[in-house]
Amino acid sequence: MTVAVTGDFIVAYGPRAQAWLDGLEGFQPLAGPAPGTIAAVRGDVHRGQTAAGTRWVALADLIEGQLEDGAQPAIEAVASQWRGRFAQVAWGGAAEEAFLATTDHFGSLPLYWYARDGHFAIATDLRLLLDAPGVRRQPDLQAVYHYLNFACIPAPLTICADIRRVMPGTRLQLSLQGAHADRYYLPEYPADLHGGDHALAKALRERMIDSVRAHRPDKDMTWGCFLSGGTDSSSITSILASDGQVKTCSIGFEEAGYDELEFARIASRACGAEPYTERVDRDRALDMLDTVIQAYDQPFGNASAVPTLACAQLGQQLGMTVMLGGDGGDEIFGGNERYAKDKLMERFYRLPAPLKALGVAIGNAVGGGSNWTLNRVRNYTRRGAMPNPDRFYQDDAFASEYYEALLTPAFRAQVDRDASLDYMRQTYAEGGPVDPLNQIMRLDLAMAIAQNDLVKVHRACRHHGVAARFPYLDKALVAFCGRLPADAKLRGTQKRWLFKQAMVGILPTDILKKPKQGFGLPIAVWMKEPGPMQTRVREVLLDERTQARGWIEPAFVSRLVEMHMAGGADHSAALWQLLVLELWMRKYFDARSAVH
Repeated sequence: MTVAVTGDFIVAYGPRAQAWLDGLEGFQPLAGPAPGTIAAVRGDVHRGQTAAGTRWVALADLIEGQLEDGAQPAIEAVASQWRGRFAQVAWGGAAEEAFLATTDHFGSLPLYWYARDGHFAIATDLRLLLDAPGVRRQPDLQAVYHYLNFACIPAPLTICADIRRVMPGTRLQLSLQGAHADRYYLPEYPADLHGGDHALAKALRERMIDSVRAHRPDKDMTWGCFLSGGTDSSSITSILASDGQVKTCSIGFEEAGYDELEFARIASRACGAEPYTERVDRDRALDMLDTVIQAYDQPFGNASAVPTLACAQLGQQLGMTVMLGGDGGDEIFGGNERYAKDKLMERFYRLPAPLKALGVAIGNAVGGGSNWTLNRVRNYTRRGAMPNPDRFYQDDAFASEYYEALLTPAFRAQVDRDASLDYMRQTYAEGGPVDPLNQIMRLDLAMAIAQNDLVKVHRACRHHGVAARFPYLDKALVAFCGRLPADAKLRGTQKRWLFKQAMVGILPTDILKKPKQGFGLPIAVWMKEPGPMQTRVREVLLDERTQARGWIEPAFVSRLVEMHMAGGADHSAALWQLLVLELWMRKYFDARSAVH
């Protein structure tokens, strides 16, 4: 099957649907068997019709499975057989005035829908629905609040109150009678594999190799790998290089502590890959801010979108049509630093109540000053006294922490302080209780991966006409890792315990032992130093137009800016989120019509 994940489609129903779609540039209409239903496509889009007369369109890059099976009312074939990425809509046949929309296991290809004023439609880009019949360009303030906490807008909400996003691993039925969603996939964690470390590491190694090789593009494709120098991208590159030449793309920075190009070179040399590298400086990053607004169909405040866009652009310039990334490795192998921290906090949480209360009192007594160590004690006891996911949420709680100071009374009147925490609690509870480590890893797959990381990579690659593949999010590998005992992932506080044993002989020792760094952007440095970046932050965030939106307290934002510029605290992540939010709203919501 050919790869088609960078096109767009819309399937719509209603008396004004035809006129609306006729006004969209670049779309090719598709005749449909269902009265009142019209579909249109742009770019590479799979399409077909079943023997029963059901029509379907899809963006897809299937490793296994047939798209025709997804047009059937039953979801079993999709849930059990399909591997890869897909977003499909079917209509006609037995359900003439209903659409069936299906997202892949982690929602890597989004679908958006609305139903209003006798119309309903599903599209692959939220901006395509902003001018649909009946849609009001009214922001959803709860979605805005989630964005200010999570740096993204998690499904099913979107920035537009009239539009919703289909959840990952879900089949949605949409008609004039309403919408009904069935979740067909959640990762499971039976932890029923037992045996010695050597045997388990051998089994993990075999399944990792199988998954990576299954995602290797066909010989007629020009492809390569994202290579950050971390363990996941390096292991994928090494496994692929054992079967033939591999090109890699890496992005670095001049600023100390942010550049991993040397580790990328180590990984490339060790496996004989052909490396291509670039560096992003502050001037290019500032220029790319407009690219971020253009590439993402909702406000997206994760600053690592910039190096991801740069890496995808590098791949495109090299002629690549597919790039493989290591996304999901931390969340299935146990690689996040906060897993080790949370394990220590879980021990504190399980102390008898009197001892726990004493620890909190001591932490409050010694912390709160300028001593970094004592403040860490206070933070540990304060967070350790909370159950999960509440303590896990503290990493994503900017708007919650500064609720009264940051948000205007009008905003707070419509959004409860715990709205984002409640969303995380609901997500945390899905699938039922399992081992504490596995439960927060499942939470990370549902939020950090499905709602943030995959959005980042998909939109960056799509903007440059490149398809992304994620071998470590293959459902078979995720299922195998769910069967591993928790201490195979986190042994004491040693992360990736079994992964590192499985990768001996595949990864260089320097890569296996390197501390985790992440794919960050040195905006904290750039914003503190006088120059165009600092000027842009001030011009946008302290502008009357921003203040007139009525969401954010101008005095607090001014203090936030001044505190960061003075070097007293690092508020760069929050400032970047606010900057992207305002610029995105100006481009797409304040305009009279959407940019298509």
